[in-house]
Amino acid sequence: MRIAFLTRILAIAFALATLFSNAVYADASREYQLKAAYLLNFARFIYWPMGSFSSAEAEFNICVYGENPFGENLEYLLSKKVQNRSITVNYKEDINNIAGCHILFVGESGKEDFYRISSTMPQNILTVSDIEGFGSKGGMIEFIRVDNKIKFSINVTQSTKSGIKYRSQLLEVAENLR
Repeated sequence: MRIAFLTRILAIAFALATLFSNAVYADASREYQLKAAYLLNFARFIYWPMGSFSSAEAEFNICVYGENPFGENLEYLLSKKVQNRSITVNYKEDINNIAGCHILFVGESGKEDFYRISSTMPQNILTVSDIEGFGSKGGMIEFIRVDNKIKFSINVTQSTKSGIKYRSQLLEVAENLR
């Protein structure tokens, strides 16, 4: 009887642990669905400088450097367009091989490499991350949490150095500007 009771307790504990881990995964998945949607809107609400694209037919390249926290959430972007350009998603393993990227999302494992080269980044690449302090260390857009909501701050100074200019609608919804 005692073994049956312990078996039931373990089964309930396992079920609760599974439910909790699925809820955590679902929250993380929803978070990165939202961040993927933000990336698309960032692309649409920026004045891309002349020379950002190699030709009128060139694709819009979203790149991820470091660990990929999005999972498959960036895949839906492949069916979207930015300025009548198809979107591609590339995963970069070398921070020195980011030419051709229009948006570069820097994952946690890539932050040190990014900080090391941020002052010598190629022009016209919008850098985005959810690493705490990213905007103050050379990044352009940093995802932040405010009242348990995903928002973003913009480092306008760094963006201007790179030739990136934002439409006023994007600046108005940013949580803060630097």
